[in-house]
Amino acid sequence: MNLPALKEIIEERKDKAVVNLSDSFAKNRLPLEEYERLVEYINKIESERELVVVEKIVAEYGGNNAQKPAAEDDDDDDDEDEPVHYRRQSSRDNMTLLSSRTISGPLKSGSRFTSVLGSTEIKIRKEDLAKRSTVLNVVSVLGENVFFVEPGIRVINNVIPVLGGAWTDRKVTKQAEDGEPELVINGQALLGNVTVKLLKDKL
Repeated sequence: MNLPALKEIIEERKDKAVVNLSDSFAKNRLPLEEYERLVEYINKIESERELVVVEKIVAEYGGNNAQKPAAEDDDDDDDEDEPVHYRRQSSRDNMTLLSSRTISGPLKSGSRFTSVLGSTEIKIRKEDLAKRSTVLNVVSVLGENVFFVEPGIRVINNVIPVLGGAWTDRKVTKQAEDGEPELVINGQALLGNVTVKLLKDKL
């Protein structure tokens, strides 16, 4: 396949991605800010590799279970310079694109956190987890997901780094306690990072 033909195919796929994204936005499956960022990012795409990543993100928003993230005005912080804060999760799928976000509240096994050229901080306390084990799925693409866990929680970090990094602070491991909730983190760090730190270090 010659180069002009490949470019034409990529442009057609980009147009289709925008159409699908617009449909999801019309059905209230993502906020306006996220929609505008994704469309802007799609328009700048030049390679098929980037396009594949975005197509997966668009497909997630098109799923029947996709829901609109919690409204920003649920947060009492009116400082526009601060990152967006999500006190409670309204969906198991949480994506950050070209922005910063802080999430806290109850977590369910199977919840997914995706950061693409963005940064997500997830604050986790013992009461946010199941009594035995909670499994989370994480993807960092040129971005980062940082988990701040309350002392005592046992963390198993199974993230696979691909030209990226996956770390768990030694303090987290040292302060893990028997009988406390277990947190299992699965996923990939593609040119990005997934880090686990103590919550008290964030306070």
